Amino acid sequence: MDLDTNEAGEVAPNQYPDRTLLILPATPDGDVLAGVLAARLDGVLLGRVSDIGFDGDTLIATRPAYGGRIRLELRLAQGIAIATMNEPPAGDHVIRHAPLAVLAIDRVELSARNAALEGAHLVVSGGRGLDADGFAMLDGIARKLDGALGASLPAVDLGLAPVSRQIGQSGHFVTPRLYLAAGISGTPQHLAGIGAATRIIAINSDADAPIFRYAEVGAVADARQLLPELLRLIEG
Repeated sequence: MDLDTNEAGEVAPNQYPDRTLLILPATPDGDVLAGVLAARLDGVLLGRVSDIGFDGDTLIATRPAYGGRIRLELRLAQGIAIATMNEPPAGDHVIRHAPLAVLAIDRVELSARNAALEGAHLVVSGGRGLDADGFAMLDGIARKLDGALGASLPAVDLGLAPVSRQIGQSGHFVTPRLYLAAGISGTPQHLAGIGAATRIIAINSDADAPIFRYAEVGAVADARQLLPELLRLIEG
């Protein structure tokens, strides 16, 4: 792939091949940049893919879904596709661009309340089994442990958390080392937003809740009663 650019580093009109694939690192910054490029270039955002191949002239990308339990096969015959990948395939395609200006970047520490879900090493998430006080305690735990606050779709629908905190098939996809699920039943739609390598700790009053089938550690208890004790231990 060899694209001509102008002095500003912009790709000249009508310079796209019939099919163009841009692969970025599978990092939080790479995911954000991929989304921006897809919007700016009117391209197809493939997300984090695990494999790239071709069937004739058709591009085939494989992407894990539902926490790695199934694999989606995405096909593109023409147009621009943007993906992120841990280990991009080797190739001899080249992109030429003008040198980019050096931008000054100010880094600002975010509080746990505003900590981004993407890239967080710890996510504490609540479901409809909690109330407003329960989410306040989850927020306190996130602050103390330098984690991020998340929520299930039912909790968002109840107004317990903003939609920007939603995790699941229609929300964020997160890959923390540890995921605390409090009052979350564990529907496939929610689990689709959690990476397969993430370790799950579940708190639910229903011993038959599906979340326990995927959790490494589980507590059958009312999260609204257990979270205050957990927060006291952390603060102590």
